Amino acid sequence: MSYNKHFFILKDLAENESDDQLQIITLRNPATGKPTKYLIRNDDLDLYELNCFSEANRSWFINETVCSNGKIFLPTRIDPLFLAIPYLEKNCNGKAVPLDHILVDDDFPHTHRLVKACSRTGQLALISDEKKAGEICAYKYNEEKLLDWLRRKCVRLEQALGKERKFSRSHNFVKEEKENERQAGEMLLYAHGIMSDYLSLEHSRKLSIAVGIPEEKPQNKRKSTAELEFSQIKKIKKEEIHETTPIKPVEKKVSAKSKALAKAASGTKSIASFFKK
Repeated sequence: MSYNKHFFILKDLAENESDDQLQIITLRNPATGKPTKYLIRNDDLDLYELNCFSEANRSWFINETVCSNGKIFLPTRIDPLFLAIPYLEKNCNGKAVPLDHILVDDDFPHTHRLVKACSRTGQLALISDEKKAGEICAYKYNEEKLLDWLRRKCVRLEQALGKERKFSRSHNFVKEEKENERQAGEMLLYAHGIMSDYLSLEHSRKLSIAVGIPEEKPQNKRKSTAELEFSQIKKIKKEEIHETTPIKPVEKKVSAKSKALAKAASGTKSIASFFKK
């Protein structure tokens, strides 16, 4: 029986944790809606996205076997709330719904496995309104809470990126105040870009407004049809005027010396006239 082998680098892997407890499932990508592979472990409590690095002509020697698939998979932890946002917005926008009825997707049957990861420690209440009736807990989508949660995450990420940048630079380097402001703005844009990889375009745009990123204005504005027609008519008229305008002959200025020579030569015969019969 042949099967494919893959090389994973996973942090904090317990010695007694078997391969059966590490499962790769397919879920809907919260930003694109396309199928994406994720790794789930610890009884469906921890979710990881799979980052793959692939180079040509690479293999791995594992014990006494050779893995011809030279790809490296690096699972990194992801907040499951990002994957729950599209379902909250779609299934409980106007009313409170139990979580096991929210995380349902016919195209991705493993979506229900996000219930445990999203419901622990009351995380879902950070982006929705929680309502309890006995043992039943229902949730209603709250965009204001969601944007506040995203804004706080973006700010923390910006601060973390700024610290990493400072540590990587020389201590002897003296920064100017304007350069510090520029780098702080770059870190905010970078943090927003990382967050946007897990958000829809609309949520990404709203997050940029929430964190104070100015909207980019297009430098080369497209001209309207009326403006193009007007400029074309103006060009044609200019060409017509240029074609119909008569060209005035340029008068040559004659110097005083040339006038004196012409006057002295008047009445004299040319040398060629002596050779005529």
